[in-house]
Amino acid sequence: MEHNVREYYLMIVTGTLTMLSGGFVWPIFAPFVRSEFTAPIQLVGLAVSGYFLLRMFTEFPIGVLSDRIGPKAPLVAGRVLAVVGGFICFQTRNIWALIFARVLWGMGDASFFCIGMSYVSRLFASERRGRAMGFFQAVEQVGSLLGQTIGGVVAAGYGPRTNFLVCSALGVATLLMVTLIKGSEGGEATVSPAPSIIPTRLEMIQVLNMTVVAACIINLGCMIINAGLLGTILPIYATEELGVSLNRYALLVSGSTVGSVAGNLLGGFLSDRVGRRKMLAAGLVVGLVAVFGLTVFTGFYPLFAVMFMKGIFWGVVYGVIPAFIADAVPDTIRWKAIGTFRTFMDMGGLVGPIVMSTFVELVGAPLGYTYSFYLGVGIIAVCLVMVLRLREPGSA
Repeated sequence: MEHNVREYYLMIVTGTLTMLSGGFVWPIFAPFVRSEFTAPIQLVGLAVSGYFLLRMFTEFPIGVLSDRIGPKAPLVAGRVLAVVGGFICFQTRNIWALIFARVLWGMGDASFFCIGMSYVSRLFASERRGRAMGFFQAVEQVGSLLGQTIGGVVAAGYGPRTNFLVCSALGVATLLMVTLIKGSEGGEATVSPAPSIIPTRLEMIQVLNMTVVAACIINLGCMIINAGLLGTILPIYATEELGVSLNRYALLVSGSTVGSVAGNLLGGFLSDRVGRRKMLAAGLVVGLVAVFGLTVFTGFYPLFAVMFMKGIFWGVVYGVIPAFIADAVPDTIRWKAIGTFRTFMDMGGLVGPIVMSTFVELVGAPLGYTYSFYLGVGIIAVCLVMVLRLREPGSA
């Protein structure tokens, strides 16, 4: 157990550094592409999607490979890709090189987040898993909060390119930290007869049970909202239509992250007590209200409150669904199940920015922005209905 606690704290530290790096870029990326490369909104959407382009296809193989050889080697390789991707973003003046760099960065982060969720879930028994994963992800979000807050100031004072250089330095620090992870539960090395990334038919049947599939579809819809609407459309709408400065928009995103921290903690803690389905439904209701609020409020402080609610929504979803899936499959295939979950999440990150930016272009600004928020409300409503497809582990 002492070994598990050591590994848990190492995962928290490396996860926080990884999210700190991501926070430096997330609020400023779409406006950066829009202004630095004079890109139309659809190309901005493609640039945002670049982060998820190959990440979507690497999550599941990484999960399967980690089942065979352990998590340490994929973690180290992923941090190397993130460092290279961040540095190319800092250097390049070519939009396609920027997209390529974000592809590399996304693959690197896929390795960490897929393995991180799975590894933490295996360090604790089911009755403590929700709290452990909720706290792990909440502390990660604190790193993201710091990155977003400081990143907005850095971008405003030194230019947004500097943010990518900071990310490269943080990536090197994270790379050094992941080398300290032993990558085994209980101090024993992971043993497997033969490395393979191809799961058996029985494993696929176990992974793709009704609970996992329904949870993945819900996560897909929520990620379309998070990456497409709130990560691509909202920053352009806020900075261009509402006249919010870049550093003040970073503060709005920080408010969202504070909500995400609260959502992860509450979702993980309460889902162990009142049930994961109830907590997931509550989080989706909060998200529906928050996204609708974006069509009503334009002032900074009302928007801050709405963004805080949006953060609670995403924190609950991001914290509860992995624990739900981890409970729904045998321990031996948990990495594959988490890999499946993250593949659907990345699919939402890939198609969300493209779909939402295309939708806004077709409708036309500024009306397209408002209608895209209504579309987001509809997606969350469908996800809420999908919660009824989920069953608590062990229920009839």
